[in-house]
Amino acid sequence: MGLGLPAAIWAAAKLIKLSIPAATHGSPGERFLWWIAGPAIAEWLFVLGVVFVLRHRQLSLKDIGVWRVGNWRAWVFALFFAALSIGGNLRFLPRMNVPISSAFFPHGFHLLAALIMGTTAGFCEEVLFRAFLMTEFAAAGYRKVAQVLIPGAAFGLSHAGYLNQGFLPWLGIAVPTAFLGMMWGVAYLLGRRSLVPAIVAHFLNDATALPWISFFMVTGALGRAPG
Repeated sequence: MGLGLPAAIWAAAKLIKLSIPAATHGSPGERFLWWIAGPAIAEWLFVLGVVFVLRHRQLSLKDIGVWRVGNWRAWVFALFFAALSIGGNLRFLPRMNVPISSAFFPHGFHLLAALIMGTTAGFCEEVLFRAFLMTEFAAAGYRKVAQVLIPGAAFGLSHAGYLNQGFLPWLGIAVPTAFLGMMWGVAYLLGRRSLVPAIVAHFLNDATALPWISFFMVTGALGRAPG
């Protein structure tokens, strides 16, 4: 899954670029929205695949903890590491001439981008790399340490799409991402396999500063884009 998901994202992105002119020649806002559409489509299709696999086993997302609210330890742990990540990301916004407040109160297409990125990453990636993969490793007899480390590493590798920015920039993204995934894996276990704390934490992480940082990486434009 760590490499399969980037391949699916690449295929979806290529299809979008070939079939939708605005994805290549549109305004910065249009190009950015179409750029995030590829990963969103691929990740939701992967989740659909997980649903079919579970249904074949006469199970559902509920059985792997997707709708479980968890306990206070899981919430504190998940939100703590989300806060650390968000804080680290916010420091880049002044360099892009973007007010810190815009990370929490976006408008225009930035609001749409935040909702797409936050919802897709928060739900899809947590279902895939925490609830499903960790449950698979548990069923295979792996200890909890391996259940956290291996899916976490796969989570980092799944962000291989950033390799187009260069190896070192990708490494600077993949390693912290893998660590963050591992911490949310710990939160999943602390909540007795409850996924909601990690979903909310992941949503907050990906819906605040990250859309702005990604917008800059994709378009090369500083500050607010038109629209």
